Amino acid sequence: MARCPECAGTMKFDYKTNRQVCKRCGLAVSRAELDRLWDEQRSSFRREDEERAKSQRRRDYLDWWLGKKEKDKRKK
Repeated sequence: MARCPECAGTMKFDYKTNRQVCKRCGLAVSRAELDRLWDEQRSSFRREDEERAKSQRRRDYLDWWLGKKEKDKRKK
């Protein structure tokens, strides 16, 4: 069963129009359009995850670098 890309409601196939229709919000799209919308959402989530991971790596590196400098100061 397909999920609506807008509201995550369940989609029902309408045989009269050959479209998937959301039971909750009423969005009506063809199967190809539905797949395209899901692919766009997945790629945007991946970009956000990659940006978040890059930011976290930078913070981790800076914490490591500053921690190393503080340890060197304590030794002197």
